Amino acid sequence: MASDAVTRDLLAMPDESRGRTSHHRHLDALAANLPPVRPWARICFVSLALAAPGIVWACARTGLDPGELELSPSPLQAQPRAPDAGLIDVERPPVVDASPPEPPCQPSEEVCNGLDDDCNGVVDDTPPIPCPGGGFRYCVAGQLSACPTRCEVCMPGSERVCFNTYCKYWGTQRCSADGKSFSKCLEQDPPPECASVALTQQDSPELEQCCLDNGYCCLDTHDLNKNGNSTEMLGQCESVVCSQ
Repeated sequence: MASDAVTRDLLAMPDESRGRTSHHRHLDALAANLPPVRPWARICFVSLALAAPGIVWACARTGLDPGELELSPSPLQAQPRAPDAGLIDVERPPVVDASPPEPPCQPSEEVCNGLDDDCNGVVDDTPPIPCPGGGFRYCVAGQLSACPTRCEVCMPGSERVCFNTYCKYWGTQRCSADGKSFSKCLEQDPPPECASVALTQQDSPELEQCCLDNGYCCLDTHDLNKNGNSTEMLGQCESVVCSQ
């Protein structure tokens, strides 16, 4: 075997020629006491600090080829250090919340105030409040909203009598859905009780008076009350004017 030839060559060399020292001779004694094993199963563990000739010699003594060496690092070889090796780990004290604990929620009736009064996790979950003139009031940012203004001029959908200067001389105006204005005067047949007046007097104070006498809400085109206002309404207008 090649290992036997290497062994004979090494043993024939003087100790100084093959770099042998007292340490090598100690390894020689250890190798001589190893139990006989198959050459391919023996593993040679030597220190990485040994010189190459010493490695070859140790393997030759154990019956292994140099290429069959399995090296293990020397215990004295420097091991890599962890990044924080040598640093003292100082345990920091935990952060203590010095604020006083919140008092437990005491359920009460939910009102519009920006708080969760009934302790259900929802702030100001109050129902809408109906308004007298229609619509609702809502809780917004802890305050109730104002009722919607739907009757600035008239009640939405209501009608009043108006007068034309042509044809039938009688008409009606409907209040808009937002309560802010009336439509234009739409011509209609006058009621039977005022038909003859419209036919003979046409657009006149007499026709407006007939409107008032028969219980209609009438536009005071002819200023019958003499107050200088010809845009107001006279007569039965409770369902037309805005309630205060």
